[in-house]
Amino acid sequence: MRIPDFVEKRWDRVKKWWDRLPKLPRKWRIVRNLALAPALAVLVLGLLEWPALSPYRAFQRLEGAYLLTPSRLVLQVERGRTAAYLTEGDSWVTVGSVETYNDAGKPLNIDKNVAILHQVLPKEGIVVVLLPAKNGSDGAVAAVWGGPEEGVSGTLELDLKGISSSHPWTGRVPGLETFTAQAERREDGWFIFQFVPHDGHLENTSCAMEMLLARGPFFSTFGDLEQPYRLTLTDSQGNTVAQQSGTTPPDQRLQKW
Repeated sequence: MRIPDFVEKRWDRVKKWWDRLPKLPRKWRIVRNLALAPALAVLVLGLLEWPALSPYRAFQRLEGAYLLTPSRLVLQVERGRTAAYLTEGDSWVTVGSVETYNDAGKPLNIDKNVAILHQVLPKEGIVVVLLPAKNGSDGAVAAVWGGPEEGVSGTLELDLKGISSSHPWTGRVPGLETFTAQAERREDGWFIFQFVPHDGHLENTSCAMEMLLARGPFFSTFGDLEQPYRLTLTDSQGNTVAQQSGTTPPDQRLQKW
């Protein structure tokens, strides 16, 4: 294929202009190349969609994609390769998680953090959410926002039902188990409830709490986050100031594809 004449003429002009430029000594060429290296690195990262080098950065990037900024980190729960985040904005509550993989299907396998938004909820009334990660006791973590200001203590009952186990080494899961946790109101207005699994299960029977957020190739990703609850808030004298029952929000699984 023959190159058009006008292209050859323009190339000749550029080449002549380049040849007339003064030649830098070797040490200055090294300095120039070192100065250009950061700019080249920024260009490469831009072409790779700026890989998130930490799980929280991946979560923040997903929040930004859904315009959920600025936000404040309320709670972070880490277990294994899973990190769960609870954040709040002026008028919303966000629950998300980040999975760190050896291969997330990104160019050069640089971006290993895959983020998911599980719930985005308006900050109205009393909000009860279940975080998609286990605590150090192998149990669930629930967070509550709202309620009367005089409510300083809380009791949360969580009914786990419909939890199944497909792991060949675990036993049958009871059809319904109820778990109870207490919490005090934090300075930022949040109640954080830490649940623990039940002891003393019969042989060949597994605890529903342990199976709720079970990890591994034999389990579902996060179990079922939509579970019935009953919340009671009391004042400093132990008097009930608010009660609410309902179901924790379903998993919306919002992602950036």
